[in-house]
Amino acid sequence: MTPLTVIHVNGPINSGKTTIGRALARVLPDARFIDGDDHDAPDDVPFDVQWAIALERLVTQIANARERHLVIAYPIGDAEFERLRAACDARDARLFVVTLAPPEAVAASDRGTRALTDWERKRIAEMYREGYAARVFSDCVIDTSKASADACAREIAPRLQ
Repeated sequence: MTPLTVIHVNGPINSGKTTIGRALARVLPDARFIDGDDHDAPDDVPFDVQWAIALERLVTQIANARERHLVIAYPIGDAEFERLRAACDARDARLFVVTLAPPEAVAASDRGTRALTDWERKRIAEMYREGYAARVFSDCVIDTSKASADACAREIAPRLQ
């Protein structure tokens, strides 16, 4: 089995997780991108249930990955980090966490073609208070307000060596 590196792109809503995660998967050899939001959980279930479904999907993807690099975009806290780390340990894979941390005002603004809802703006403020932009388990923290997604991916890629 190919040695696997799981790059988990963490951060608050609108920090650039999906866009930068996709860009990172393009610059890494033998890489696949997974958007944690594509979890198939019903929209009407509570967040903790959606997150549990998403997390189990990610754990399964880690267990079954055949690529050299698996890039995952999803906000995580300590419990989710521990679960992902255990999944990586179970298959002798490396876990590298990138936390995206633009200034809160930038994350709370409409960026690119994305127009935020009032709920998203409130959740962004909560996520900053809850520390999603400053996780202690991060291997690197990137301010995504200063560069394009491709430039951020090029900044992250050499840190994986």
